[in-house]
Amino acid sequence: PAKSWKWSCGCGGRVAGGGPGSLGCTPACGDSRPGRSATQHLPPTGLDSRGFLFGPSLAQELGLGCVLIRKRGKLPGPTVSVSYALEYGKAELEIQKDALEPGQKVVVVDDLLATGGTMRAACELLGQLRAEVLECVSLVELTSLKGREKLGPVPFFSLLQYE
Repeated sequence: PAKSWKWSCGCGGRVAGGGPGSLGCTPACGDSRPGRSATQHLPPTGLDSRGFLFGPSLAQELGLGCVLIRKRGKLPGPTVSVSYALEYGKAELEIQKDALEPGQKVVVVDDLLATGGTMRAACELLGQLRAEVLECVSLVELTSLKGREKLGPVPFFSLLQYE
């Protein structure tokens, strides 16, 4: 049978914003089941907006919450932000201040890695919260644009690579 989506983290954490369309579990999960702890949770971090196609699905499969990184002005409550350069201008990403605990491990999820600017900005934003980015993943990587190089020491994985 198909799994139904729950508007709460699979571990019992509260959902950021409190309802449909607010899929991030914040603050970090405090699961009391035997053998589980907040440090064992590895919430996917979905990037606005196509990363939301993969991040929440992955989170549901893992029984975790999904932390959302959004364009400026889209998240409720206090946020932290980072500005970054695009090929055609500037952009800004935000995350809720209480989205993660310091030291919590995360995986950044998006649909495409092109020049790497957005994913690098997401890593910087997570660094402001003192989260540890274990890996960045995307469905597609455009290898000729060398976006992977902008991620520095953060491991990167893509399912499909195109020149």
